[in-house]
Amino acid sequence: MTKEEWKRAEEALKNFFSPVRLKADGYDVTLILERVGIYKNMIMVYVGGQFQGKWLSEDCEERRRFCVRKAHSLLNAKEKASFKKLPKRTQKELAKEHHNFEYESYSPQWSSFGALKRHLISNNKNIELIKIS
Repeated sequence: MTKEEWKRAEEALKNFFSPVRLKADGYDVTLILERVGIYKNMIMVYVGGQFQGKWLSEDCEERRRFCVRKAHSLLNAKEKASFKKLPKRTQKELAKEHHNFEYESYSPQWSSFGALKRHLISNNKNIELIKIS
């Protein structure tokens, strides 16, 4: 896609009723601005006209190419502070045992068009603009 096409897509996604259709490495991708809260909107990604919940739980191409990864800590601020006071060796052993006290989740909803664009470019070789409704 050219810079002008990306700009047109971004402008279209500022409105609720103008989906953007792309072709990314053979996948039909539709981007739509949707309301997710009273005062919050996000860009939803549909692959092949649908979204399947199994993409969030299973490691697959759709999740890798089109979903945003979020890392979450298992520790709150107080627990992190007390963890830092432990000896380095103990910290290392506990972090290894508990996967750095983090877990990850995936979502098809993007709050930033720029982040979505960067992710699509880095994970797909060929992206074409099909239609802006």
